[in-house]
Amino acid sequence: MIEVAGIGLHSGKPVKVKISAAPAGSGIVFIRAGERIPATIAQLKDTRRGTSLKGIAVVEHFLSAAYGIGAYDLEVEVVGDELPALDGSALPWAEAIEKAESRTQNTEHRTLKRPIKLNDGKASLEALPHDGFRVEFMVNFKGIGEQFFVFDAEKQSYIKEIAPARTFGYLEETEELKRQGLALGASTENALALSVNGYVNQPRFANEPVRHKILDLIGDLALLGRPLRAAIRAVCSGHKMNTDLVRLLLKDSADK
Repeated sequence: MIEVAGIGLHSGKPVKVKISAAPAGSGIVFIRAGERIPATIAQLKDTRRGTSLKGIAVVEHFLSAAYGIGAYDLEVEVVGDELPALDGSALPWAEAIEKAESRTQNTEHRTLKRPIKLNDGKASLEALPHDGFRVEFMVNFKGIGEQFFVFDAEKQSYIKEIAPARTFGYLEETEELKRQGLALGASTENALALSVNGYVNQPRFANEPVRHKILDLIGDLALLGRPLRAAIRAVCSGHKMNTDLVRLLLKDSADK
């Protein structure tokens, strides 16, 4: 069992988390105030300011870390109503999960029998049959412009290429959110700050935002309950579109 402590990104309140390995096939289960909350799409509550389950907010970085390193069976006891922000990336979570020594062997993967595509204005998300896991992601943000990155889990290291990428936001918007009682724990210690003129604090990668979008996507896809074999093409997608894709992927599996 490994214990992690920090503050919530939105609440700004202290949070404690205990991570334990679980039996193979049990999946990832959050525990809060004695209630067991499986990390599945059925438990999804909100996607407006991160991915929140019923009873636990902002779970995507933890889930991304777990699935990124191949830890699919965990019990996660949470004292608080959201997971701690830590440094804003998935790297501290990946390191903690590795210490819990939970790696699932020979896990059954979800596969596709046909392409699935979502469109919403300028945003799109497509999943294609593929023997592996690959993501192509493109974003376009004011102040930093267009960014594109490809992550292939068979050829690249999640720990090196994706996990260190931090959550990000525009400084002006963050200040407004704080006035509304949100993002109370956000700072340049746990986020990459943007402005219309570019980066406010030093990025870890020149294209850190698009890498973080891949990080988020991997975390949202974890709500499938099993790792996915597919090639993903994303343009400006966010948590809502990501989780809509999860529902369609589950329907695709059910139709087989």
